[in-house]
Amino acid sequence: MKLKYSIAWDVLAGLLTWFLVFALALYLSWPHEQLWSLWPWVVPLFLLNGAGFYIVTRSDERNGPLPRFAFICYILQLLSALALNWILPWDFLAILSIIWVSVLPYLVSMRIAVFITTALLGLWYGVDSALEQRSMWITGLLFSSFHFFALLMKNQARSEQRAKQELQQTHQQLLATQDLLMIASQQQERSRIARDLHDVLGHHLTALTINLQVAGHLTEGEAKAKVDQCHQIAKLLLSDVRESVSALREHQQFSIYQALEKLLTAVPGVKVQWDCPQDAELADVKVAQQLLLIVQEALTNTLRHSQATEFYLSVKPVDGFLLLTIDDNGTVAQGWKPGNGLTGMKERVASCAGTLVWHIKDNHFNLQVTLPSGLQL
Repeated sequence: MKLKYSIAWDVLAGLLTWFLVFALALYLSWPHEQLWSLWPWVVPLFLLNGAGFYIVTRSDERNGPLPRFAFICYILQLLSALALNWILPWDFLAILSIIWVSVLPYLVSMRIAVFITTALLGLWYGVDSALEQRSMWITGLLFSSFHFFALLMKNQARSEQRAKQELQQTHQQLLATQDLLMIASQQQERSRIARDLHDVLGHHLTALTINLQVAGHLTEGEAKAKVDQCHQIAKLLLSDVRESVSALREHQQFSIYQALEKLLTAVPGVKVQWDCPQDAELADVKVAQQLLLIVQEALTNTLRHSQATEFYLSVKPVDGFLLLTIDDNGTVAQGWKPGNGLTGMKERVASCAGTLVWHIKDNHFNLQVTLPSGLQL
């Protein structure tokens, strides 16, 4: 619903609509002297209404409760709209409540949003009818349709935004998995080359060295010198082949930092803060795969369940193991119990001979995972 460092188009449209209502109310009040005496109250209420909308729509775009300050501003936005409607005699002020209702799909489920909107309309036009002593069912019906139209359109936009976020998250997973598959393929190819060098070329060179050694005992003079020279070259070549085989098998590392960078960059709906040594590597692709899946599952749980706005990940090498600390600023629901996601994470860690421990501190969920690393720094 918002852009982090600029105003989104729908927010800009809402502010423009608010300004037009403000300007129109000012213009229509100009000929009525009795209304001008109310403007010391009306102007601050209008400004409070616009500021409340701006603050709320500049907050985080995910579902769930607003931060306390933003929630207070959201309530003040509604109260100021109600006060303006009861102070001024213009029916078009109901547009302010339409602006307020348009934010509901980002905060609550559609069923609750419909209930709140219905209650608001009843309060709005019920009080109007009592104050003005006139029937308002036609006006109420028309503006009620606008309210629900705005509600349905915003709900549809929110659904599309969620689908886009899920697609972006899936794309990041595919990029990380693609790197993992590429590294695994490279490791398999290196292993095949190393095995062929050792089994074929290494055995032939060993046989050649032995034969040249025997030939050196059977020859004399200048021929023996040449055979001995060839024997030394063959031994040197065999040593080079062994070193090459060892190098191919040793340099089969997976960059943790690069994989996490692709997985955690620009995650929609939550701010990710993570720390990992840039030269950190894993020798075992299986462990690397499980590490990525564990981080992804933890991130998914944060987005779906904790209502967090920030996700924290720390990766540190400790005595031949890799220590992952995962946390967020969300809250744990009452009566929380481990679900399939956490159970799956525990099974993944166990398959790598690692450990997984979780605890709740200050109503925040904290996860610590230890994996055998072979990490090189």
